[in-house]
Amino acid sequence: MTSASSIKGWCPGALRPMESGDGLVVRLRVTGGVLSLKQAHAIAKASTDYGNGVMDLSARANLQVRGVTQETWSKLIDELSQYDLIDANEDAESVRNVMTSPLSGIDSTALINITPHVKALEDHLKSTKSLHRLPAKFGFLIDDGGAFSLRGIATDIAFEATTNNSSVAFAVRLADEEEIALIRPEDLVKTADALAHSFINARQGHDDQIRRMKHLVEREGARKLFSVIGLETFSVSHAPIDKRDARQSPIGFHRFRAFGCLGLAAPFGRWNAKVLSDLTHFAERHNIRSLRLTPWRALLLPDISEEAAEEALSLFNDVLITNPHDPRLFIAACSGKPACLHASVKTQEDALAFSKLFTKIPQSGIDLHVSGCEKACARPRSSKVTLVGREGRYDLILKGKASDTPIKRGLDPMHAASFLKDMLEGEFA
Repeated sequence: MTSASSIKGWCPGALRPMESGDGLVVRLRVTGGVLSLKQAHAIAKASTDYGNGVMDLSARANLQVRGVTQETWSKLIDELSQYDLIDANEDAESVRNVMTSPLSGIDSTALINITPHVKALEDHLKSTKSLHRLPAKFGFLIDDGGAFSLRGIATDIAFEATTNNSSVAFAVRLADEEEIALIRPEDLVKTADALAHSFINARQGHDDQIRRMKHLVEREGARKLFSVIGLETFSVSHAPIDKRDARQSPIGFHRFRAFGCLGLAAPFGRWNAKVLSDLTHFAERHNIRSLRLTPWRALLLPDISEEAAEEALSLFNDVLITNPHDPRLFIAACSGKPACLHASVKTQEDALAFSKLFTKIPQSGIDLHVSGCEKACARPRSSKVTLVGREGRYDLILKGKASDTPIKRGLDPMHAASFLKDMLEGEFA
């Protein structure tokens, strides 16, 4: 187990926590995003006993426990190891980055039950030592074609369930490329292994230039990478597959045939142990067997009645986002000052103030990204507006990422809010 004090400013895990402004950040990779009620109780208790009670839901559907100390870290690991939440070693933990459809295994609208495929891929990643050379942020995605599509979420290698000639197949996508390949479901692990090893081999001597799959695709092209492992490619627009509608928001109550679920979001990904504990007790009272974590910084209560959902909406309205039109859903914000060592601005506090400027709801996606620094932990992709903290003020970027050149520099929160107000009024006028 790595000394916690030696890890700063990188993608954390449980066995490799990251030092931050409020203590150690311990990231739990929950398989399939499926959190049993026993696990949820254990995490809530451990967050209070060994941390500061503050938690984050990440954009990869991971759960972060904050405020852990050097003295309490090993106790937290020992406690959570009893609930199948800790990997056997650091390398296995680091490579086990698999996002999945949040209702996998119970969604009646899904094309395929991906649960066994998720387990098989995770087991392969953990046991194949040559794959432990993958970068810590290298990720996989498996989408079951059901209620809440993962399409559009950035990852390195994605497997999206689809239909091909009336049979279920997986469309394989590399980064954001429009060139895809089609495989049989039983070939998922074999294909993931071949593509991951191709990436590892291509990186040798080029680690700085090829950090993620998108960099290799830019250099080689998706068609060539697929052809090397014997797969034919198709353009998405011409592929013989079903074309699905855009993803709906998971927030609020949803009914799919005889199945209901409720989605609740953590504002800017931040919540606390008491909320998790209260949610878990609520789930127990209503015979809900698990909580489902999603990559939208939200969680789902599956197999819930409409009456129970109405009760939950009333109980948690003040601490979680219950409305799919809440403007906070259209803003990404990192931890900021003082929780992050790199931030000089209070991103979460300012993001809340900025959210009150959204008098009308954006068309889709994230419109505003409030970042404590250029690392852009909350959102590495482009946004309509990005505010980047620098020396206690904000630089402003339009239609770009946090690392792009700003059009305005040195804005205090009040002037940043004034600019946003003018821009929003002009856009929606």
